[in-house]
Amino acid sequence: MKGYRKTNMQDNQISWQEELRSIRLPRWSELPDIPLYMDQLVTLVSRYVQPFQVGDTNDKALTPNMVNNYVKKNYILAPEKKRYDQRHLARLIIILILKQSFDLPTIHLGIQSQIEQGDYKQAYDQFCKQLEDSIALLIPEQKQQTIEINFSNNQYRAVQMATLSLAAKFVAAKALRENL
Repeated sequence: MKGYRKTNMQDNQISWQEELRSIRLPRWSELPDIPLYMDQLVTLVSRYVQPFQVGDTNDKALTPNMVNNYVKKNYILAPEKKRYDQRHLARLIIILILKQSFDLPTIHLGIQSQIEQGDYKQAYDQFCKQLEDSIALLIPEQKQQTIEINFSNNQYRAVQMATLSLAAKFVAAKALRENL
């Protein structure tokens, strides 16, 4: 019986690690390029961020009230004629993922900083890549593997550190849930 349990646990561990490695955020070019109404925005953003939720996944990732509050606090742009575009989607995805580890003013400052260095598309795509790379980095291919982190690009260092921090929290939470 012990051998079966161990094999089952090993299979389970491999399963959740493969699942984490396969999680992918949509890139800018994959976001809808047509304006969305509030209910469409909330549904779509919630679907995109759901795999990255740490903690109680029964809580709604995004509500219309949250969107309105983010607009009031200038964390996202105001909608144009009650419609939201790719810029809104991208910012909300970043905010909802990062707010699991950082406060909103810090996230807003980081987003502004990245946009000043490039544009929305580039900043968003870089965030997606860094988050996915960070998760992959923290899930070793072998049992004992040295993790090497290269901070060669100063422009994205803050994004890399933020996504690494979040990825560590995400992978740790998943490992604890799956191994208990």
